[in-house]
Amino acid sequence: MNPTEEIKQRLDIVEFINSHVPLQKAGRNYKGLCPFHPEKTPSFIVFPETQGWHCFGACSTGGDIFTFVMRRENMDFSEALHFLAEKAGVVLHPLDVDEIQQKDELDRLRAANAAAAQHYYHVLMEAAQGEPARKYLEKRGVTRESMAAFQLGYATDEWHTLEEVLKRAHFSPQDILTAGLAVRSDSGNVYDRFRGRLMFPIRDIQGHVIGFGGRVLDVAMPKYMNTPDTPLFDKGSVLYGIDLARESIRSSGTVIIVEGYMDVIIPHQYGVTNVVACMGTALTEAHLRILKRMTKRLILALDPDTAGMHAVEKGVETAQQSLDRRVIPVPTATGLIRYEEQLAAEIRILMLPEGLDPDELISRDRARWDQLVAEALPVADYFFQVVLSETDLSSAKGKRQAMERLLPVIAAMGSPAERTHYLQRLAQRLRLDERELLPELERLRGSGEAKATKERGRRTAGQSATAPAAHSQHSVPAASEQPEEVVFGLEERCLALLLQTPALLAEMTEIASLSGEAFQDVRNRQVFEALGSFVATQPQYEMADFCTGLDNALSAHVESLLQALRAGPPLSPEMVREDLLKCSTRLRKSHLLRLIRELRFVQQDAQEEGAAERVLELCGMIDQLTRHCLEIDRRAYAATLIGRRQSKEKAAKTTGTQDAL
Repeated sequence: MNPTEEIKQRLDIVEFINSHVPLQKAGRNYKGLCPFHPEKTPSFIVFPETQGWHCFGACSTGGDIFTFVMRRENMDFSEALHFLAEKAGVVLHPLDVDEIQQKDELDRLRAANAAAAQHYYHVLMEAAQGEPARKYLEKRGVTRESMAAFQLGYATDEWHTLEEVLKRAHFSPQDILTAGLAVRSDSGNVYDRFRGRLMFPIRDIQGHVIGFGGRVLDVAMPKYMNTPDTPLFDKGSVLYGIDLARESIRSSGTVIIVEGYMDVIIPHQYGVTNVVACMGTALTEAHLRILKRMTKRLILALDPDTAGMHAVEKGVETAQQSLDRRVIPVPTATGLIRYEEQLAAEIRILMLPEGLDPDELISRDRARWDQLVAEALPVADYFFQVVLSETDLSSAKGKRQAMERLLPVIAAMGSPAERTHYLQRLAQRLRLDERELLPELERLRGSGEAKATKERGRRTAGQSATAPAAHSQHSVPAASEQPEEVVFGLEERCLALLLQTPALLAEMTEIASLSGEAFQDVRNRQVFEALGSFVATQPQYEMADFCTGLDNALSAHVESLLQALRAGPPLSPEMVREDLLKCSTRLRKSHLLRLIRELRFVQQDAQEEGAAERVLELCGMIDQLTRHCLEIDRRAYAATLIGRRQSKEKAAKTTGTQDAL
């Protein structure tokens, strides 16, 4: 996948444009006032299905997310590419020989999988060997149309059939093995991986066959077999049926997540087309990266057994950590405003009747299915219902168990109103004063936020171009306290790199306009500001002298940061500079984006009050901050190794042209 395609896959055009132009849903699409010319009646339309936009007014033009940025920000394509790559977390660099070879390999593997799928489908639909599989599918209620739509197939119970078919199609033995379609024995012989199985081709969101699931028709084990991990296939990131469901997910605004192949195929037959299945795993972060571009409403419809409940709990936890959050203003008792994060998504649980899978329920009683979808429970209600039905609340042990299972659910809620509601509900069921539960709830919220921050920090540190991790405010611990384990996120990595190479501080301040206000953690801010003062006043300095001037808590924090950095792989001076440049840029931009977000809250209030002059003033402030973000992007790119190389090449060409003249 090339960078432009990867960016389009990661960034949803509706979300992106809506951050610049207020949009309202209009049927399957979204509309708003065109940002490129004055108008009173909306003529600017965004199309989620095609990820495009068009102005049907004076502009009479349109395009994709790249053309929108190029026109709005007055950028050329290269600038827009780098701007959007930063937002999407896509690393841009020229393809080297290894990457070109890797791309060619992926293309060959896709072609091999497509050829295998066509062969299996032909056997199922036309060959005598496929008759048992056809009868099985017909018994399960699968129509010929569905067999064709999902390209179901059959692998004969022979050792080399597919291998010979693919060899005749000029695929090499190594490609067949790498695609997971064949296996090499200990003796060196190659044979078909799937034999005597009903075959389910597994596609990515673009519709490319990337792997297979195979089911036996008898009592042989294993009952199901999947393609192993390959350069194309990773079971933890695959959603079966996503290519056929994506349009329905967008138009309905909801995705229903089930467990099995038939739980997708049969619902599609009955018109329930916004259904996808996890491949034998709980919902993962990779799944959510795919889904959150299309919808913010997830319904988990998993089996009501112990394994199903565990999958629900795991899926909910993953979703709460991975889905986007919005920041809302919350009035405090003192009349001030604080900002809190809330999950920008809705997660519900569909409770299936005992003993029925989705495909069985829909084929028997479609109306009952629709009712269960409409009545799908919010996460908290689901856990309350399950836990309270399984617990003896008349005993002290039962009450403790209910508290231990439900207080973490309440603590994970982003809305103070929801937390209060469910805390009161739990206290009422346990016949306790809610004030007795409040200290434990606050403790869980504190540890939960730290865990979430640590997880976001882990993802940020592990991916060189991910979005900045969010950090909660912390007070400086007392000097007598032991230093906490460092949450090594964006702030911490940036600060650790500066502590290791303080000579780069001035350059980062100049290029990224890095300042103490960019650090949300008060300890990090104090260390950064102290480091700036120390470097400015000490022409010759030792870091030991710097730590001597700090109090014990900050000195311990500095040591923890440096230890965490040393625990990673060694970095050359050039790698340190590049890493620090990226961290500083993202950290400063994160601060500016927070300011813009807060200004928009104020702007919205001013609009509701009809204060036109104030709205214009705020627009100017927001535009100024936005231009500052773009300027930081340009300066940072020019300072990178690639940017400096391009600048030198350009200068050399200019010099050569002048010499020739």
